[in-house]
Amino acid sequence: MLSCSALKERYRRALLAGNPGVLVVHLKGDYDLIWGRMKNRPEHYMKPDMLKSQFVTLEEPPYGLVVDASLPVDKIVEEVLAHAAQMDDA
Repeated sequence: MLSCSALKERYRRALLAGNPGVLVVHLKGDYDLIWGRMKNRPEHYMKPDMLKSQFVTLEEPPYGLVVDASLPVDKIVEEVLAHAAQMDDA
């Protein structure tokens, strides 16, 4: 499993090209939620001041799985794994 921040559609197209098993998950949260979490990660490479540009750059995908970022981490993982299992069964 791999995760990345592919904010633009052209980045996602490049990741999806020739990779039919890739699941796009849009972990959706509002600015205040993400800002609050970032302020509590002082050792993280991305500083909170960079968040505004990330929201400006984001091109929300009209496909894939949308998961509420305010959910507890274990619930987020559960939703993603359940969706991936459904894809495998299809």
